[in-house]
Amino acid sequence: MPAAALLSLREELDLISEGRAGETLERTGFKAGMTLVSTLDVPPPSLENFSEVFTQLWSESGLSRTKVVRVSADEIVVTFDESAEAARGYKCDFTRGYLAGIVTALLGRRYKASELVCMSQKAERCVHHLVPVSDIPMAGMHPSTISGDRKYKLESGCSYLIESEDAREAFEIMAEYVAHGSPGLCISREYPDKLRKTFRLDGAKMIWLSYEGERGNALEPTNIPLIYSEIKAFLEQTSGAVFLISGLEYLVSQTNFVKVLKFVQLLSEAAAVSDSIFLLPISPGALTTREVKMLEREFRDLGPTNNGFGHPLSEDGNGTER
Repeated sequence: MPAAALLSLREELDLISEGRAGETLERTGFKAGMTLVSTLDVPPPSLENFSEVFTQLWSESGLSRTKVVRVSADEIVVTFDESAEAARGYKCDFTRGYLAGIVTALLGRRYKASELVCMSQKAERCVHHLVPVSDIPMAGMHPSTISGDRKYKLESGCSYLIESEDAREAFEIMAEYVAHGSPGLCISREYPDKLRKTFRLDGAKMIWLSYEGERGNALEPTNIPLIYSEIKAFLEQTSGAVFLISGLEYLVSQTNFVKVLKFVQLLSEAAAVSDSIFLLPISPGALTTREVKMLEREFRDLGPTNNGFGHPLSEDGNGTER
C-alpha cells in the first residue's frame, strides 16, 4: 500500500472508528503481510536465512527501510530508521500488523508484534518485537490424534444452531472433532481453563469474552471487529476446522442484536469458504422470538444426537431413522 494511501486511510478511520483506527490498521496490515507471502509463493526460510528473505520481502512494501537485529525460535527484533506512519505522528500500527503477517506466513506459526519504541515519540528509530503466540498448525498439517467412530457427523462448510439452555452438547461436539485432529477455536463467556478441564479441549485455541484485557486470551465483547478478525485469521491458517461461539446472548447484551447477527452471518460465510464447521449454541429464552427466528434462517438445525441434517443417526450411522 502506498504511504499516501495508508495515511489517508488512517485519517478516515480516525473519523469513523471511535478510537480503534490503530487496531483496524494492524489487522489490515496482518492480512496484507500474509497475502504478500502467499502471492509470491515464498518457500519457508530457516532461521539462519530468515533475515535475508524477510528484508527482500519488506522492500516490496515501500514503507520504510528495515533491519533484522535478532532472530531466534523465541523472538524476532526488527528496527526501522524511517517510517511513513511515525513521520505523521502516528504509532506504526499498519507496520506492526504487516510485520506479524509476513513472519507468520513465512514461518507457519502465528506471531504477534509489539512496537517497543517509536519515532513518533522522539525515539531514534522504531523497534518492533515479535514473539510466537500460537502453535496452531497451518492448513493440511493437523494429524488425527485418535481413531474410531464418531458420535457426531456434521457436514464441512456448514453452520449449526444448537438451541438449548445448556451449551454442553456444542462443547462435546467440538471436543470430539478436536480429539480426531480437527483444529478447534472456542470463543466463550466461560473461563477457558474451566472449559479445557471439563470438556478436554487442550488441543483447541481459546478466547475469553471478558474485559480482563491484561489476560492474553481475553477480548472485549464490544469489540466485534477484533473478535471477527481473530476467527478469520484462524480459519485462514487452518483447514477443516471447527469453531464455536458460546455467549451470543452476552455479545447481544453488550452491543446489539443487529450487529451480532451481521457478525455471525459473516462467520457463516467464512465457514463455507474455509470448509469449516461453525457451532452456535443459544439459549432461546434469552432472546426474543423474532431474534431466534432470524438466527434459525441463517443456520442448520442441530437436533439431539444427529448427523447435521436434522435426522437422528441410526446404529449403522447412515442417517435413516431407527
